[in-house]
Amino acid sequence: MKKGQTWISAVLYTALGIILITIILNSGIPLLNKIKDRNLVIQTKEMLHIMDENIRSVALEGPGSKRFLSPVSIERGELIIEENNNLLRWKLETKNKMMEPNIIFDEGALKQFLNETITEGEYIVNLEVEYEGVAEISLISDLENPFTGTYSMTIEHNGTYISNKPIIVISMR
Repeated sequence: MKKGQTWISAVLYTALGIILITIILNSGIPLLNKIKDRNLVIQTKEMLHIMDENIRSVALEGPGSKRFLSPVSIERGELIIEENNNLLRWKLETKNKMMEPNIIFDEGALKQFLNETITEGEYIVNLEVEYEGVAEISLISDLENPFTGTYSMTIEHNGTYISNKPIIVISMR
């Protein structure tokens, strides 16, 4: 009789342990992912602020001015250099609702907003820096745009202008 009670106790304690671990993981993993996404957005904001500062400095300094940034690391998401719209954009797909969708938050030259996808509970975080009225952005790269990974970036004022705005050439390697 005592052997049966020991086995029943062991099975109950094991089941209770498995249930507790499952509850902890189910609540802990989404929280961990949310923290990772927020940290990634903060790091990317810092990187975009540095890029923006260098692009604006090169535009103001005049022909021949050049800056070299390395490493430019895009761990997750995509860095898109949009020559047609004259902006830098970073996008990240996430399941975390980090802010209210479709409301633009300005942090200096940086615009931050969240779009909902067609899939419920999935969002796209967007960080943008626009150069309308400041400079024209031109991309020269053998690599595919959008960029994901680690790169070296050269920002250069090549001495040409369009409508009194300098053309800033961005090279990604």
